[in-house]
Amino acid sequence: MFEPEHIPAAIALGAVCIAVYTDLRWRIIPNKLNFPLIAGGILFYFLLGLFRGNLLMVASGALGAAIAFAIGYAMWLTGGWAGGDVKLFTALGALLPVFVPAYSPAPYSSTYPLFPLTILLNSVLVAIPILLVYAVICRIRGRGALYEHVKITGLKEGMIPAETIYEKGGEVGRWSARFGRKPQWDRTFTNPRRAAGLTRYQVGVLKRLVRERKLKNEIKIKKGIPFAPALGAGVFIAVLYGDLYWRFVLALQGG
Repeated sequence: MFEPEHIPAAIALGAVCIAVYTDLRWRIIPNKLNFPLIAGGILFYFLLGLFRGNLLMVASGALGAAIAFAIGYAMWLTGGWAGGDVKLFTALGALLPVFVPAYSPAPYSSTYPLFPLTILLNSVLVAIPILLVYAVICRIRGRGALYEHVKITGLKEGMIPAETIYEKGGEVGRWSARFGRKPQWDRTFTNPRRAAGLTRYQVGVLKRLVRERKLKNEIKIKKGIPFAPALGAGVFIAVLYGDLYWRFVLALQGG
């Protein structure tokens, strides 16, 4: 039976297909896709909630977007997601704050705008085996799964450094958050926590430091692993089936 909520669900399924394509081909999820989805989801549930006289539904699009953004922002802080992933997940939260799948709905997402959790858990469960295979392949080839070393002379704008290159008292140094105490510095040339990566100016400065022989011609760069495919799979599973994690819990309990 058709319900109005099927409209944003269909839009979400189509949107993740586009996001997967752009992420795999150009390593970007465009704002012109994400921002209209966020606004459209919030507006849809606002109008539908007014029509049905349901105050929770009126706010559910905005609440779903806020919850998804908070989760996505936390993922961004860990370095696991890029900005486009956060905005896409926020859009999915706005479009699908509440959705009850036909087969395996999660109890925490049946009434309240918490369906983004179902999408995320599905995505993680799908991504884990893929990442394990990827890590094994990288290990066999003698390369890191999350980082790689590149020449500074070959750096491009947007690459995300995995180390801080700084200047202190005229001397240039390096620091990785995983090793040692954070040093004091006068200024930094790289910022590993900047999701947008290196600016054109920063790339130019680093290359100049190499030419001046103040810096070794090598830098550790984070490998960008597109998460849109896993997120897309998570959406399809969530809408067409339900919550994989909750299904596992029920299976362990004999349900």
